[in-house]
Amino acid sequence: MFCIAAFIIFAILGIFSASYRSLAKKAWKCTLRKMTFRPCDINFQEEAKARLLGRFVITRPRLAKFLDRWIGVFASAFVILSAWSLLVVLNSGLNLLVYDTCNPNNAESCSLAGEACGITSGKPGFWLSLKEGQIIAWAKDGVFTLGDTITMIPNRFKAWNPKEFISDSNTYYKQYDSNKPVALEIIDPSCKFCAKLFGNIKETGFADRYNLTYLLYPIPDTKQPGGYRFPNSKMIALYLEAVKLNPLISTATPADWQILERVFAGKDTDNVDYQIKFNTVYTAQEAENVILSWLKDIGYIDAQISKIRETANSDDVWASLVKQREIVKDRIHTIKIPTIMFDGRRYDRAVGPEKLK
Repeated sequence: MFCIAAFIIFAILGIFSASYRSLAKKAWKCTLRKMTFRPCDINFQEEAKARLLGRFVITRPRLAKFLDRWIGVFASAFVILSAWSLLVVLNSGLNLLVYDTCNPNNAESCSLAGEACGITSGKPGFWLSLKEGQIIAWAKDGVFTLGDTITMIPNRFKAWNPKEFISDSNTYYKQYDSNKPVALEIIDPSCKFCAKLFGNIKETGFADRYNLTYLLYPIPDTKQPGGYRFPNSKMIALYLEAVKLNPLISTATPADWQILERVFAGKDTDNVDYQIKFNTVYTAQEAENVILSWLKDIGYIDAQISKIRETANSDDVWASLVKQREIVKDRIHTIKIPTIMFDGRRYDRAVGPEKLK
């Protein structure tokens, strides 16, 4: 291990000083000999030790003696840590390529990731796993995650066709025009980044150039009391599906899109975003009452609202959400929301205005 560690150290030092480059070359030759199960050059080891420990021999002889005794152990630890660091960097880079996040198990923990809500439950890291005695489980999970990432590489380069994932029940923000391409969003009504993407879409007039539609994916989280990351996202999604089944023919913008627009961009009488209220203030009943009041504002009469309320709790609506969830998980394989597809590309984040123009 010593010659490998010496090669790494002298190669780095050689970048800044030519005096170390000859030692780096000797260390590389020694490394090659080790890789072919031949002994390393003893003279090189002594020369390398002299370079590394020489400054301590006179000023700190006891430290030099200690380092000389244990330098083999330190070299082994250094090589292991260097190899681990390299693997982490390569793995993170591969995840960035495939998922647009360096940590697919906890997408929002990666500072390089785009703005999005992660849909996978955050899994414990190395130190927490070590503390809890779950280091083997952590290692196995890392191997499986890497395997999934490798199998997903082709998806990064494929041409994505939104029409493959929509059905006749999908609604469009504006009247469908066969001369325009289709764009598909995957959203959770309670995700703040979905609201940001909606704002960018409005700002750029994106929906004027595309037939914009969506799939619903309330983000599950078994750690939360209701089983979902956001307390009212499932309820909102159920009503959106119920409204699709009970449309208002007289409106230019479908009623479900009007509800989404109020969730994403509307404010209450206190000038507070409705999405914030749904996520942090409203009880389940208060949230439902707000949706019901919106239905009346949009143009539904009491009898229609009662029917929508009944439909929202029906098996058909739940089956529709389950079908969309399966499409998202099993066919699209996104790990972040929002995800949007258009022009053959797929973006797993809140796309900025520059991409939408």
